[in-house]
Amino acid sequence: MNIKCLTGWPGDVLPKLFKKVDLIADNNKVYKFYIGRSVDVDKRKSAHACDEIVAIYSTDSINNAIVVEETLIRGFINHKKCNNEAEDGRGNFSDDGSYVYVAIWY
Repeated sequence: MNIKCLTGWPGDVLPKLFKKVDLIADNNKVYKFYIGRSVDVDKRKSAHACDEIVAIYSTDSINNAIVVEETLIRGFINHKKCNNEAEDGRGNFSDDGSYVYVAIWY
């Protein structure tokens, strides 16, 4: 999927990020999706064994990444295609910046 990675304050970008995840979730080709956070999306793609991974948000602030990830998970946790099991992010912390991504299975 050709989806641009956004940056900025969570309050400014969350409406656009919800629309991006909606586009993924509503795609008929998508079987399931997972919202997560990582400093290395390529490693997460391998770990998830998903068909595609899309970085939708990039930040130098781990706190902003956590806010975005958890807000999106809470917003989509009850979607029938959502593969997240908890309403919060439980990933590791890093001072190296972070991405919020959507892992996709077709």
